[in-house]
Amino acid sequence: MRDREIVERVRDATDLLALVGQAVKLRKQGSAHVGLCPFHAERSPSFQVVANRGFYHCFGCGKHGDAFAWLMEREGMTFPEALEQLARAAGIDLPQRRERPAAEVDLETRLRTALEAAQAFYERQLERHEEARAYLRRRGYEGSFVAEAGFGLAPDGWDPLVTHLRGLNFSGELLEQAGLASRSERGTQIDFLRNRLTIPIHDARGRLVAFGGRIMGDGQPKYLNTRDTVLFHKGETLFGFHRAKGAMKDGALVVEGYFDVLQLHQHGIHQAVAPLGTALTEEHLKQLGRFTRRVILCFDGDAAGRRAMEKSLRMALPLGFEVRLLELPQGEDPDTWCLKLGGEAFRDLLGTAPDWTAFMIDRAMEGKDLRRISDRMGAFKDLLDFLPYLPRTTESRDLFASLAHQLQVPLQELDRAVRSRQAPAAEAEPSVQAAAPEVDDLIRSLILMATAGHWRRIQEVPPAWWESLSGAPLLQALLDAEGDPTPLPPGALAAIRHLEAQASHKDEAGRDADSLLARLESRYLDREIQANNRLLQDPRTMVDAALTARVMTRQNELLGRQKDLSRRRRGPR
Repeated sequence: MRDREIVERVRDATDLLALVGQAVKLRKQGSAHVGLCPFHAERSPSFQVVANRGFYHCFGCGKHGDAFAWLMEREGMTFPEALEQLARAAGIDLPQRRERPAAEVDLETRLRTALEAAQAFYERQLERHEEARAYLRRRGYEGSFVAEAGFGLAPDGWDPLVTHLRGLNFSGELLEQAGLASRSERGTQIDFLRNRLTIPIHDARGRLVAFGGRIMGDGQPKYLNTRDTVLFHKGETLFGFHRAKGAMKDGALVVEGYFDVLQLHQHGIHQAVAPLGTALTEEHLKQLGRFTRRVILCFDGDAAGRRAMEKSLRMALPLGFEVRLLELPQGEDPDTWCLKLGGEAFRDLLGTAPDWTAFMIDRAMEGKDLRRISDRMGAFKDLLDFLPYLPRTTESRDLFASLAHQLQVPLQELDRAVRSRQAPAAEAEPSVQAAAPEVDDLIRSLILMATAGHWRRIQEVPPAWWESLSGAPLLQALLDAEGDPTPLPPGALAAIRHLEAQASHKDEAGRDADSLLARLESRYLDREIQANNRLLQDPRTMVDAALTARVMTRQNELLGRQKDLSRRRRGPR
């Protein structure tokens, strides 16, 4: 069976409504099911699943796709991984794929098995160690969450884990490849983590890939991660992401460390994630960007925390994120502050986190005497790293005027300096709020025709004529609403009103139903004929006589329809 046919078979066998319904509460509305978009924060539903057409679409942020796209966006899967998971769920056997060498796949399987065996060992050690469990209780962790978080203990010894795993027939080489073992100065193999609490680290799909270790007393380093491996790369992995990715409708909360994330998760604040001993990277932010365009940065309330927050802000703004900053009291971190306030109060605190602009302006002005030229120019220089990312709004103009007055810089000079530092538009990803649906000209005319009261005529048209065109979800929603756009989600309503406002005399002429529908069918026939031509040129079709015959029969039928349509459009001579 050809790859394309396999993909179509898996797509057809997948219940998209059930798949999306695991993460989104949906209700029936016309031929679609609607709910709050899982990709951005909203109060009224803009997200719809059209199960009989096999796609989802959000009128607010523009996210659109099928079952494969859903798993790739929501679970961070590659296309082959999504295909494999959906095929397995549908009971469809896939042919053996040869993209990856068998040895590579086998190594990953053995590494995962070793990591799972190590996790079981660490958990048993924690059960036997009252002092470690008492430490966790003092840090506020107890009850079922200790097991849920996967806390364990690496014993105080040179090689208890290595000895245990070697006894289970894991090779010493594999243990080093998994990051579980290292070599002493004398060359003997020893445990990488010793006399530490252990915390499992998972990838975006929830698979165990590494461990973090936290020392319980004095000593350095306080935190230690197992080394980078073929499964684990610190600069690409966010701690807690596998739990947080489904809870980011109100934004991602980025904190500094394991215990910050775990304490917040324990208190029901599941959108918290943290880098693993590195600064926030562009790869981290791209992962977050698949689920949200809003980020709250919350770091420790000390000088190092402020520096980390500022560095992360410099990374996030060019990528188009809406960033808020939450600065905690001196000496506090999200872990301790959440324990003191409680989960509800901390969640309220997140809701009041200020936009980054106020924080950075205060930061630039802090400790400076604005009566001195050198201090004013120093503040001006600091702000120029951030001001280019302000949206061009009335509020921003007022802010620029205020800054120009405080810094005693002419407003025109401030404007000129900011424009010279403006990030190229191509570097920044579009904000979800600025997303506007792309609408094909034919769909545009059909929408105008439907709002003019002719929606029933359009419903009689085969959906195959228009469902692959840009803007098809907007037309589908309008047809479901029987041509009345007023009950549609705000994003869809705004898009339709915008099309109506732009309507010209040419659009009025395009509302002639017969002419419009003839053009629609003609475009459909052109697409089908081109697709069949490509299929006929495919070597796999050429060697299959039965398939070639079927395609040729279909092609002759399409060409005949195209000829008849052309004759009808010309009219009698």
